[in-house]
Amino acid sequence: MKKILLPLLAIFILGTVSLHSEVNPRSKAFKSLLIPGWGELSMGKNSGYCFLAAEVILWASSYYFEEEIDLKDKASRNYAYKYAGVNTDIELTNDYLYNMKKYMSSGYESGGYNAKIAERAMSLYPDDPAAQTEYIETYAYSDEYAWEWESSTKKYNYTIMRKRMTQYKGYIKGITGGIVANHLFSAINTLLTANKINRLELSMRFDYDMNPTFLASYKF
Repeated sequence: MKKILLPLLAIFILGTVSLHSEVNPRSKAFKSLLIPGWGELSMGKNSGYCFLAAEVILWASSYYFEEEIDLKDKASRNYAYKYAGVNTDIELTNDYLYNMKKYMSSGYESGGYNAKIAERAMSLYPDDPAAQTEYIETYAYSDEYAWEWESSTKKYNYTIMRKRMTQYKGYIKGITGGIVANHLFSAINTLLTANKINRLELSMRFDYDMNPTFLASYKF
């Protein structure tokens, strides 16, 4: 009698043992949107490590270039103090630092920034000396902000430092786009993976002799 009851009991209790649990695609995708790879890893998918590694590399690269920008900025300022005679007591604005790349000096001699301002004033107000003077006083650098590069080579070296900063800022912009894309791609990949898992159903059944049978079904 036991030989009959035990298999019957097993059939009722273990008639169908599901090996697949429903996955919430939105919840998993949200995880990957926050931290790329998190959603995949929570479903046991090794592809999550690729997204996670990419995230680490991208952030590390961004941090590296941020540090390089700071270093180049400090180096270029110190270089200007040393080789262009810049007043160490003034604030070096971005416009000021930019103009130092373009002009050998701040003066009215050939190649100087103020000379260019005077030329522009005469071009804008050819018949109005008063307006020319006002324009020059407004936009020209005073003696307090004077600079003059020791040589064109020194000016060139300074220009390279500032150009490197611009390049690094461009790299950071590209890396930022990569970070955003990594989050989105990971979320999309997680969503597709979760939906695929939900469509695949695995189960195990027992017959009257307690022989297990594995079944797989896929919903298209």
